[in-house]
Amino acid sequence: MKAVFLIQKRKVVIEDIPVPEIKNKSDVLVRVRRVGICGSDIHYYLEGKIGDQIVENRIILGHEAAGDVMGIGKGVKNLKEGQKVAIEPGISCGMCPQCITGKPNLCPDVKFFGTPPVDGALREYVVMPERNLIPLPTGIDYNEGVLSEPLAIGLYGVRLSGFSVGDSVAIIGAGPIGLSILFSVVSGGAGKVFISDLLPARLDMAKKLGADRIVLATEEDIVEVVKKETSGKGVDIGYEAAGKGETFRQSTDVARIGGKAVIYGIPEDDRVEFNAHSIRRKELNIVNVRRSAHTTELAIELIKKSNLPFSSLVTHTFPIEKTEDALNTAAEYKDGVIKAVIEL
Repeated sequence: MKAVFLIQKRKVVIEDIPVPEIKNKSDVLVRVRRVGICGSDIHYYLEGKIGDQIVENRIILGHEAAGDVMGIGKGVKNLKEGQKVAIEPGISCGMCPQCITGKPNLCPDVKFFGTPPVDGALREYVVMPERNLIPLPTGIDYNEGVLSEPLAIGLYGVRLSGFSVGDSVAIIGAGPIGLSILFSVVSGGAGKVFISDLLPARLDMAKKLGADRIVLATEEDIVEVVKKETSGKGVDIGYEAAGKGETFRQSTDVARIGGKAVIYGIPEDDRVEFNAHSIRRKELNIVNVRRSAHTTELAIELIKKSNLPFSSLVTHTFPIEKTEDALNTAAEYKDGVIKAVIEL
C-alpha cells in the first residue's frame, strides 16, 4: 500500500509498505479514503516539532480521516465490512484515572495518529480498535467524516467553556478550528458573535456560518471593535484559535469582567504572555483545550442536521501524489484555502 512519510522539514516521500494485519479481536481494518491537513501537521512539516514532541527520524502524518471498513476482528460487534466510518485518532489506554473519569484526551499513554512516534493516517490502510471508529450515517460523505474531527474539538472546547444560550462570543482566528467553534456556538444559540482573521476568504465563510460581525485583522482590531460594540463591557467568552502571541492576549482582552478565555491554538513558541493585571482584575477564567473527548458522534449528528454549509470548509482536494503541494498550500494560506484534503 502507499504511505506518505515526512522525512525532513518540508519534504515528504511516498513509499510502498505492507498492509497492516488485524491482530486483536477488537481490531478493524480500514481503507482510508480522505485525510485532512491540520494545523498540527503543518507544525511538524515546517518545524519538525510541536513543543517537546519532535520528529526524530520520519513519520506518517495525518489524523483527520475517514474511510471504509474492509475487515473486522472476531470480537467486533457494531461494525461490518463495507461500512463508512470516521476515525477517532487517539487510542487511549482506557485504564488510567483520566480515561476512567471521561478524559481520554488527557491519557498520558495515548497513541495519537501523526504525533511522534506514532504514524498517522496518510496511508491507504490502517488498523484501529472498534471503539475508535464512528459510523457515518447515510448522506454524510468522507469529507464530512474528516471535518468531524476538528468539529469535535470545537464542540469540546465550547462545552468546557460552559457556553450557554445567549452568550456573546468573540472568536480570534477563522481557520478550521475557529470556524468549528463558530458553527458550534451558532448552532447552540449564541448571542452576538464576533470573529476575526487576516484572510478575507475565511471571513466570508464565517459570515455564511452565521457570524454577526466579521473583523478583518489587517484593518480593524477585534478588541477595539468588541469594546465599541458592547459599550465597553466585552463578551462572555473569548475563544482563541490562531496560536499567535497577539491572539492569546486578544482572547483575554475581549472577555468581560468575570468572563472566560478559551485557548485552542498551538503557539510556535513554548511560552505565551498575557496581561496579568487585566486577567486578575477581571477574575478571568482561562480554559485550555486539549483535543476532544466524547464529542465526535455529536459533531457528525450536528453536521447531518444543520442547514449551515459546514462541509464547504473543504476548499481543496489533492491526490496522494500531491501531498507536498497540499501541505504547502495549507501552510502558506494559498488560493483561499480553508481545509485541504488528501484523496487516497
